[in-house]
Amino acid sequence: MKLWDLTHTIDAATRVWPGTEPPRLRPSSALETDGFRETRLELGSHTGTHADAPAHLLPAGRTLDSLELSAFCGEAHVLDCRGLGEGGAIPPGAVEAAAGADYLLVCTGWDRYWGTDRYFGRFPVLQPRAVERAVELGLRGIGVDTMSIDPMDSADCENHHIALRGGLVIVENLCELAPLAGRRVGFAAFPLKYRGADGAPVRAVALLRGAEPLSAPAVTAENPPGPPNGGPH
Repeated sequence: MKLWDLTHTIDAATRVWPGTEPPRLRPSSALETDGFRETRLELGSHTGTHADAPAHLLPAGRTLDSLELSAFCGEAHVLDCRGLGEGGAIPPGAVEAAAGADYLLVCTGWDRYWGTDRYFGRFPVLQPRAVERAVELGLRGIGVDTMSIDPMDSADCENHHIALRGGLVIVENLCELAPLAGRRVGFAAFPLKYRGADGAPVRAVALLRGAEPLSAPAVTAENPPGPPNGGPH
């Protein structure tokens, strides 16, 4: 089995949501003076590649540390949305490709702007009805390679509320999804476990069976698969 890293590295230059304190990493012990190395980490719970818990926005929502481990892993469908471009909207029909999977991972290709101002721009997002469809399909979570599951200028975070009310985990700031676009892969994104976790950094990985090549015909948001048995979307 091959592991494919989907996680941005956190360092002092990691960009965070506007208004949030940036991470701080500093040596607290040095090999030369103390005989060992230790680093003091100061970072927000939604820094880098991270998971959002229902408690992030819902008064009675569950925290990450209270969820079963199975909430953070399973089979994922990687939806290819790279053709949508800036401000693109992902329709509900595209989500049908994730039927039978545990996670929908949305590949927009926006991770190429990580560390730049453009990363906070008008990245493609799922339409609210598409998030509702993900809930109806019984998914465990949605992962995106963008700063948020909602547009940056969203006032009500509608997509967050739909997903979190539906019991889904949201994983944001994924990277390196492009080679997996259009594929079904194993997926895991286990969060740092701390009490009352509204969110936490994760080490997100895709699990590839055997010697699977990293190329396959893509199912795109612009050309989603037809509904099962010819039925309506």
